[in-house]
Amino acid sequence: MMPAADSWRQPDRRFVVTGAARPRDVRDLMGRPFFPLGKTPRVIPVDYEARHASVTVSAPDGSGMATIWDADVLLWLTGQIVDALNHDLWVSRHVRFTPWRLFQDLGWATGANEYRRLHGALGRLAATTVATNIRNGADWREKPFTWISDVRISREDGVALTLADWLMEAACDRSRVLSVDPAYFRLGGGLERWLYRLARRHAGRQKEGWCFDLADLHARSGSLTRRRDFAAKIRAIALARTVPGYTFRVISGGKLGVLCAAPTSQSTGTVDNDVKPVVGPAAHHIVGPLADSSSDHWRKTAQPIGFEGGIGLLTYITYIITYYVGDSGLSDTFPTAPVRREKEAREAVADRMVGVP
Repeated sequence: MMPAADSWRQPDRRFVVTGAARPRDVRDLMGRPFFPLGKTPRVIPVDYEARHASVTVSAPDGSGMATIWDADVLLWLTGQIVDALNHDLWVSRHVRFTPWRLFQDLGWATGANEYRRLHGALGRLAATTVATNIRNGADWREKPFTWISDVRISREDGVALTLADWLMEAACDRSRVLSVDPAYFRLGGGLERWLYRLARRHAGRQKEGWCFDLADLHARSGSLTRRRDFAAKIRAIALARTVPGYTFRVISGGKLGVLCAAPTSQSTGTVDNDVKPVVGPAAHHIVGPLADSSSDHWRKTAQPIGFEGGIGLLTYITYIITYYVGDSGLSDTFPTAPVRREKEAREAVADRMVGVP
């Protein structure tokens, strides 16, 4: 029997990740400035408004907001939740997993740099404060959340954390999630990653593709670069053809031009959950001012956005490196884990499931 849709709300349950799963993205997050596109953590808050969507993002402690690379952790956890639901298993927003499992599914190596990367990503995801009117109603400003909370890291149990209700609700509604091409995680540019997610959501596998006004895309991305520089980068990406599954071309229109995205047969993995058009034929599938479908604008503010109530600091029981190397600390060189260690890690995961609700 399939679990109830709201079964994840049971507070006494913990979802333990034990197997591989295809990462998935939440449609509400795709094509909006929820995550900065640079690898350097950004401290300037995002304040984005559109006709139907508003997003504010900040990092009150000054450590920088979670980046689009940090979001890989959320995509992986969303995929794990969807996969469990597809197999009629119970899930919970209280999650426990081993770094090794995440590294395997996302194609990361298993060296010290990857543990540092995960360590930093968890810290920024826990420190980033988000408020949005998407699925939050008129009083959305009084409903800020952090992507994750209650983060605990230990050698015995790996990583334990709690996902935001807002994210969990979307993950459990499988009409709101889309699978991600495995090649996405190998993209080296933040703007390339953002363009893939945008095209994946709007163009999907539709033969006619989708078109976007470049001025509108600049607002949607939250980029700090000038609009003309942003448009130049978009044109370079379109010419380079580095985004998996889609081809891009810039045509005339508006002040900066129009970007058209069309699916190709070069996707490195199957893509499901095809999307349906959300802009009528009269607009010729152009998203932005040219279709009169948005009055989007993006503003940067000088001071961090404040909310009532403090944000709990991320606390660590044991530094994440000890999960891999034990209590001996981090050496200058960190070789890739041999196959034997991977087998031991899998067995350790099974052992830790004993007695877990």
